[in-house]
Amino acid sequence: MRCGAAVLALALTWPATALAQSPARIEAGRSALEAGDLARARAAFTEAVGQGDPTEAALGEYHLAHMADEAFDFPAALAGYRRFVARDPGSRYASRALARIDDLQAHSEGGFAPLVALERVRRSTALSDDPGALEALDRESRSWPAGAVRAEAWMLVAEAFAGRMQRQRAAAEVFLRLAEDEGAPAGLRELAATRLVELRGVLGDPARAERELSGVQVPDEVRAEAAVLSRRLRLRRAALTVLALVALAGAAALALAKQRGQLGELWRRWRRPMPLVQLAVLTAGGGAMAKMADDHEVMPFAVLGAGALGVYLVAVALNVVGGPGGAARAARAAVCAMAVLAVSYLAMLGLDPMMLEGIGL
Repeated sequence: MRCGAAVLALALTWPATALAQSPARIEAGRSALEAGDLARARAAFTEAVGQGDPTEAALGEYHLAHMADEAFDFPAALAGYRRFVARDPGSRYASRALARIDDLQAHSEGGFAPLVALERVRRSTALSDDPGALEALDRESRSWPAGAVRAEAWMLVAEAFAGRMQRQRAAAEVFLRLAEDEGAPAGLRELAATRLVELRGVLGDPARAERELSGVQVPDEVRAEAAVLSRRLRLRRAALTVLALVALAGAAALALAKQRGQLGELWRRWRRPMPLVQLAVLTAGGGAMAKMADDHEVMPFAVLGAGALGVYLVAVALNVVGGPGGAARAARAAVCAMAVLAVSYLAMLGLDPMMLEGIGL
């Protein structure tokens, strides 16, 4: 979990009624904070802590702890939140302080030094968008003790590399390191493994993710996703190969038909209406049924229809110039059937992968 920003943003969100009831020193300190006068605010809150009124003293502790939190003085912030809760455990703000106490305790490894380094980058838009600052954080964090802070630093770096900096290979290396880190929180390790699988898929090498995660303790679903992506990539390559071969065969058949003076016959066969009607029914009917049954997209069926039309044209050309024997015709039919399956697979993969899940691919 991100340490600091969300909790701190809520820390001073006081209702108007509470402001009206706040002691004068607390109001003076809050006004100084809004004006950016930290020294005057600290003095007002410190004076409030020294007064005899328990509520005023507790609120002073709370604000001083918040200021320490903002200044990256996490040991002082932790101690201050504890004193606030001890002074006024029934406060309506005690739950916020307790949440921050738990958060700081969970990120206290290395005496808070790693957390300071992480938060300086994470709370700064300029640094979190600076490749040099992120690379420096990555190098420095490798020497930190295992724990939540190191894991969150690696996740911050990896997500920045994978996203806005477009350095997917570097991001994959960091995600793998985090997935292998047995001292990292289980949720972050699982997320890192999932992101690694996704990135390797984007880079066209999901099989590498399978190998990288083979000795890593990750959920079965993550490992299964890597296997699915790897299988889909192999099938995609096979489908493209089949279509390339069929396209070459079609071009060769067309050239041979021209050489033999068979273009007229080929054109007459291409214009036969019944096969074209069947292809149209396949496209429109299949798309309508998928839309009504499972709310799938219609576009994959449109692509399938266009691809099947191309395969049909090639099949006709091959029959015109090919041998009349039964074995030759069967071979041509088998190749064209594989080409239609290849078109169908690529259409689903590119436009509606959920269809592949439905058929176990």
